[in-house]
Amino acid sequence: MTKKVISFLNKIKPKDVIITIFHNDADGICSCVLMNKFLKQKIGRGADFLISQPMPPDKNLLQKIRLSLPTKVIFLDLAIDQNKSLIKKIETDCEILVIDHHQISNNLNSKKTVHYNPLFKNSVYQSASYLTYKICSEICNMEKYLWVSLVGIIGDYNIADSMDLINEAKKKYPRLIKKCDQETVHNSLFGQIADMISAAKACRISCEEIVKIISNIKFPDDVWTNQTLTESYRKIQKEMERLMIDAKSNIDTNKNIIFYEIKSPYNLRSPLATRLSKEYQKKLIIIWSKIKNRIKLSARNQNKNIDVGKVLRNAIKGIKYASAGGHATAAGLDIRKGDWEVVKERLEREVNK
Repeated sequence: MTKKVISFLNKIKPKDVIITIFHNDADGICSCVLMNKFLKQKIGRGADFLISQPMPPDKNLLQKIRLSLPTKVIFLDLAIDQNKSLIKKIETDCEILVIDHHQISNNLNSKKTVHYNPLFKNSVYQSASYLTYKICSEICNMEKYLWVSLVGIIGDYNIADSMDLINEAKKKYPRLIKKCDQETVHNSLFGQIADMISAAKACRISCEEIVKIISNIKFPDDVWTNQTLTESYRKIQKEMERLMIDAKSNIDTNKNIIFYEIKSPYNLRSPLATRLSKEYQKKLIIIWSKIKNRIKLSARNQNKNIDVGKVLRNAIKGIKYASAGGHATAAGLDIRKGDWEVVKERLEREVNK
């Protein structure tokens, strides 16, 4: 499978029109930065177009792609295999590479598409930033961008199956990483940069703009000179402190599942869910909010005693216009507001079996 990815990347030529489509989180952003750095070494420039996407992707994604007339489309950190029909439509116009690490719904491999996911062969959790760095390093020297990979790995939280790069980073940045355990790595500068990326996104800085910002930073310490990142970080840190105090005073910790409706001018469901899950590791943390006629939530479980992705998928079975996806420890869900009480009851039932 790795050989097919390398072959795809090696065949990219300067005349190709390339679109990189990436998940709108720290891992997706760092994966995009790494792919762009690789392309600049390979063909002298980055992708012609960058498109960030949520999961599930926007309904107008196909139109965006076709308007750009690409010959190559690269998907990073997106479970796009959940939308096989979309891939088949894109295949009529160009070749596709998918680098992903989410639970697999469909095998997209074909004459026009290379679908790379370590879960095809191994039960591992390796972020898209890890995979992109490792694959691109087979072709070009990516060592000076190791720190970007590390930020993406930390941003996706679970580092257990990425320790080879963590140890490599400790040797390269001994001042910044003292020990290679999860807590130390997450509290390092690289963890702060991951938080800065999330903060900038929460402050409505576009993911495409954040890719440009990270791409222009040569050394990790230089992040403090970027006003957009530092101001967003301070603003969101203050808001997170407020939300943590409010959440702790309003949640019921006696149950296996914790619900908290977040009310904030910033999109902080995911980081708040992650932070609360560190304190209540055996619980399923559900952070939800109403957005117009939809309910969106982020779910976490640090102890791995609950398969978060499976629980969310089971909760929306048979419900129209609903989507859920993610990993065993972290996942998200999007449903109509009118279905919330039914889904909430199902979530409670699933966790308390």
